[in-house]
Amino acid sequence: MKLGFYVIASTLVIIGMTQYSYSIPIATPAREAAEYIVAKFPSLSGKQTIDQIAEKTTQASLKYGDGVLPMLKTSGPAGFKILEDAGEKAPDVIKLFARKGNQAIWIISEPKKLSIFLKHGDSAADALLKHPGIADDLLTRFGNDATGALNSVSKQGAQRLGIIDKEGLLSATPRSKELLPVIAKYGDPAMEFIWRNKGALMVTAALVTFLNNPQTYIQGATNLIVDPIAKPIVANTNWTLIFAGALLIIFLPFVARSLLRLRTVLKNNGVAKK
Repeated sequence: MKLGFYVIASTLVIIGMTQYSYSIPIATPAREAAEYIVAKFPSLSGKQTIDQIAEKTTQASLKYGDGVLPMLKTSGPAGFKILEDAGEKAPDVIKLFARKGNQAIWIISEPKKLSIFLKHGDSAADALLKHPGIADDLLTRFGNDATGALNSVSKQGAQRLGIIDKEGLLSATPRSKELLPVIAKYGDPAMEFIWRNKGALMVTAALVTFLNNPQTYIQGATNLIVDPIAKPIVANTNWTLIFAGALLIIFLPFVARSLLRLRTVLKNNGVAKK
């Protein structure tokens, strides 16, 4: 009799411990957040109960602190997935939301933008928000080199930066991407100079000359080396005469052969004898 009592008592104790181990006390802020999420996202109806959402918010709160709750209330069910995808960098996502508010959702809710942010940090997030539709490709291609450049220029400067990238300037030579740190340092004035001289900067010699002392050129103290050399030559050359001479050289054999054939025809017809 006593043995049976002890067995039953022990079983109840074990069951109680098991239930205690797997149940999480729901804090009031977590439950309030869960109620808010369910009310804001009707699609959850019939899929997850308030208690289930409350348990998730509680787990997130225990892991990351109550600072995660505003983000979850804004992002809803997607927020839990975002935290999961971010892994050990989930605290960075929470800090981004705390810094940028609802704007951060635009970044963290899109896998490509979230990936860029997780890889390159807050500066990349700032660039994405400052230049939507332009920054994505530049950050993907050039990473941290592009963040400073994008954050240092205006909307027009970013548009021009995107254009010269598509035109191939930033990959024309092994050193071409070094233009990005120059833009990061000098901002729109650097972008304006590069835009005006993008053709010349395709040439390695001109590019290296500029990179060696960019401030001098940006401030207008001097021109690219190709200007003082090439412009006087172009201005003082009689291109019509040179073009005519080139054509004469090309067609001279043809003209000579034609004259010989004409002379032969005339001779055969007796014209030459007269």
